[in-house]
Amino acid sequence: MHAACWCLERLARRSLFPDSVTDIQPEPGITPRYSHFFYFSPTILVLAAALVAAALKIYCAATTFGSCDVMIHARFGQIIDAAGIDQMYRADPHFNHPPLTGEFFGLLYHVSAYISPPASGSVPRSFPFLLRFPSILADFLAALILLRLREKTGRPPVWSLVLFALSPVAFMVSGFHGNVDPIMVCVLLIAAYFCVEEHVSLSGIFLALACSIKVIPLFLTPVFFFFWLHRGQRPALQFTIAFVVSCLAGWSGALVDSPTYFLKNVLGYTSYAGGWGITYWLFRLHVFPMDLSPRSLDRLLALLVALKAMIVILVIVLAWLRRKQSGPGFVATIGLAWTCFMIFAPGFIPYYLIWMAPFVLLYSPAWYAVLTAASSIYLFAYYNMMSRGMPWNASDPSVPPAWNDWGVIAWVAAVAMGVGALIFGGRGNAPSNLRPLQKLAISSATGF
Repeated sequence: MHAACWCLERLARRSLFPDSVTDIQPEPGITPRYSHFFYFSPTILVLAAALVAAALKIYCAATTFGSCDVMIHARFGQIIDAAGIDQMYRADPHFNHPPLTGEFFGLLYHVSAYISPPASGSVPRSFPFLLRFPSILADFLAALILLRLREKTGRPPVWSLVLFALSPVAFMVSGFHGNVDPIMVCVLLIAAYFCVEEHVSLSGIFLALACSIKVIPLFLTPVFFFFWLHRGQRPALQFTIAFVVSCLAGWSGALVDSPTYFLKNVLGYTSYAGGWGITYWLFRLHVFPMDLSPRSLDRLLALLVALKAMIVILVIVLAWLRRKQSGPGFVATIGLAWTCFMIFAPGFIPYYLIWMAPFVLLYSPAWYAVLTAASSIYLFAYYNMMSRGMPWNASDPSVPPAWNDWGVIAWVAAVAMGVGALIFGGRGNAPSNLRPLQKLAISSATGF
């Protein structure tokens, strides 16, 4: 009877005062019967959600063709498998992927063509599933990493991890779209995790690996560098060497044989302007006419360069001001850097919203929930229009981009989050001296 009352009292205290640490102990000789259940239940709940989400994504990947990118990546893979990555860079200026991703497409095409030989000019039947399956695994691994971070720091709360595991955004991007972006996000999260663990070289290596999958994480380099510089010149030098050497190794397939094409098509890629954020409003308000005249293109190029410069400057300033952060505060800095990118992005495709998800979660679970809701609306409109309504099977590239208007919802959410960070100064993300108390609270409470 005493044990039951003690359990109910602790559960009530934890529900009403989640940040408090209680010194109440059961009477000597009494062990709560359900203590182990409460302790392990958060992990089981998140893992169950992640497994359910993975199963749903696998079903979607196995029963649909996916977006236009599936066809595009299959063509890339066919050329790379037949002629090599160098020929791919020279043959198509639209190939904007680092060599590692290109070789990945070539391998997938080779395997899928062996499993299900295609007819002339068609995509191997198994290719759409094989392309999406690694991203599904990456989402599951990202949930495990966030669980590990919660064990070390006590953050984020379990409800937000369940939301992350069941995210509609992740379902649409990993289960339906067909690209490597979730893999890049997972690798970048691993790089951030090794910063929390104080592993200098591993953080540099995995950041370079993320840049070898897609080059966009390159703009986050100042956040990592100033984090290690605050810990001394030696860690900063060690990180720089590990990152530069690994990055050059990952890019070597293009830097040796096709340096000009790589610099222009990959590092110089600007995505699609006019469909998101500032460029959307400038076109919408007719500040910039939507024509293809040389003068209009020159003006647009100057704007894109200015927006890129704005992002780089803001991230450098942010990285310097928050260089003293540790633990979840450092990962939150990455989330704020992604927010800067989302606000001022010169070009944008809807599935880019997957990039910032785990880092915004560690910055603010509440803002993550808002951003997930806004992004889900935007992405659903995008894929539903591209697929010409339910049920989804394959995207139609001829559909006019009417989904751009829906992107305003997600962009406004990102702007609101950025304004909130300016007003409140990232309260709650400063380094905490209460880690021993956090560990005690986690080990002594129910975990919810």
